[in-house]
Amino acid sequence: MLPLFIDSLCKVLPQQLPDTDHRKTYAVELAYGRYRGPAPTDAQHAAVMVLLHIDLSAEDVAEPQLADYHFPLTLRVPHLTRHGGQISLPGGVLNRNENARQAAVREAEEELGVDLSDIVTIGQLTTTYVYVSNFIVTPYVAFLPFTPTWKAQKSEVAQIFEMSLMHLINPDHFSSPLRERHGVVFRSPCIEHSNHQIWGATGLILGELIAYLRSALNISR
Repeated sequence: MLPLFIDSLCKVLPQQLPDTDHRKTYAVELAYGRYRGPAPTDAQHAAVMVLLHIDLSAEDVAEPQLADYHFPLTLRVPHLTRHGGQISLPGGVLNRNENARQAAVREAEEELGVDLSDIVTIGQLTTTYVYVSNFIVTPYVAFLPFTPTWKAQKSEVAQIFEMSLMHLINPDHFSSPLRERHGVVFRSPCIEHSNHQIWGATGLILGELIAYLRSALNISR
């Protein structure tokens, strides 16, 4: 039997929320809505996973609190051609004859070093076009019914760290700092966590997830 919160999220996630685009708040100032597509015909398909699990410190594993639900994020090694040194959700490009969910599971297993054969797929978030790398990314949300021990894939992952859902939905952790790229200064909405700032495509995906979490919890902004 699933925890009540996970069960509620399973019911809410397939529904269309009463708003146009929950990613917009988290879009970089110069994005101009390109994350909505349409993507060019040569864009590569990829998939990522928000992998929820119950933290070991939870007092009640049968019915944990929101702060007890965690998910992993990866700091990618700096030498990667695409998104090196950035904070990402585990995931990657689809292989031949592989669907998006299969790719999300396979890539998460490889990057996190954990067996995901027992995961419960909660649902799929909106596909996002990543202009800078020409990826069409399909995000999945899943629940792992045990507390994992991560083992980072050294060729791609420099560090694995976790964020709680309580931290994710707390508006105090949202900011919009200025950045500079190639002489252009722009605002980049982000979610702050320890010394990290999660923005770009990962921020867009988590921004939409926040809206679904609030719906599942019946709380407003």
